[in-house]
Amino acid sequence: MRELNVFSGPDSIRDYLNPGKLPYLPLVEVPEHLNPFRGDGVRIYAKMMTFSTLHSVKAVPAFNMIERMAERGELDDNPTLIENSSGNTVVALTLCARQFGIDDARAIIPSEVSKDKVALLRFFGITPQVNREPDDPEPFDERSGIYKARKQGEEEGWVNPGQYHNPDNPSAHERWIAPQVWQQTKGKLDIFCASLGTTGTIIGNSRYLKGENSELKVLGVQRAPDNYVPGPRTPNLLKLIDFEWEKHVDLVQQATRHESYEMSMKLSRGGIFAGPSSGLAMVGLLKELQEMKERGDFEGRGEGEELTCVFIAADTPIPYFEEYFKFLPKNLFPDLEDAHLLDD
Repeated sequence: MRELNVFSGPDSIRDYLNPGKLPYLPLVEVPEHLNPFRGDGVRIYAKMMTFSTLHSVKAVPAFNMIERMAERGELDDNPTLIENSSGNTVVALTLCARQFGIDDARAIIPSEVSKDKVALLRFFGITPQVNREPDDPEPFDERSGIYKARKQGEEEGWVNPGQYHNPDNPSAHERWIAPQVWQQTKGKLDIFCASLGTTGTIIGNSRYLKGENSELKVLGVQRAPDNYVPGPRTPNLLKLIDFEWEKHVDLVQQATRHESYEMSMKLSRGGIFAGPSSGLAMVGLLKELQEMKERGDFEGRGEGEELTCVFIAADTPIPYFEEYFKFLPKNLFPDLEDAHLLDD
């Protein structure tokens, strides 16, 4: 029951995981101390995908992919689910698939993944399979986890939802999230920003939002080469994506690991509880706004006319706590007092 947010009966969990039966996810303005362009009439909002039932953006396409697969009869024989994912996606797919009768799930994960992420998968009953990803992959590279998951999914007794090529991934955002953003901004949206991972988020939102306003700009943020940030991809790794995401994106920026983790921590300390890929999106948006200001794009607007931006806060920092202390300098964290009192 959407108005009261209560889920009961034999399909309670399935209904609870269905984005179409949930209240709108929050849209939260970034406070002025984190928005250096507020004085220029720029307002920045975070779309809090962390308030989805599984606390990440992946809950939305996961449900849509699984529901559509069930409708097509692809889950009828209780196959083993396999996906190339180190965390949020395969967890969301697995929990959704269990509501449709799927028992077993396997995740192909990169060798650089943190121990906490491996523990997360095992906690949810998902079997991790480590893969050493190629540094400079080509499309259909047989060494990549995407290729391996896809080929395994073609064998009898297996199924690969295929977040990197399944059209039900972007259509989930077009179906549920973009209409929320449009209504929440009352149609006054100038820049939509998201990180570039599977690219489903940016494609689905772009299709809907540009359908409402063709002048709206869509900004995609990549992770810089040789910089680990969970979720977003480098330009080389984006070659493995089947989606033609470039057609849906007007602007592209990059962010480093340090920038992404530090911005994530700043957002979280300010009350916007968001992980590294959210920080990456915010960094890319600020870089684009800085370039716009330097070009004089902020000039010439009427009195009181504002520029409205929305970026996707994809997940929480919780799965990555170990990494913040690994990747960021010690001076960003308070000292631990009376440490000798801690039990060994």
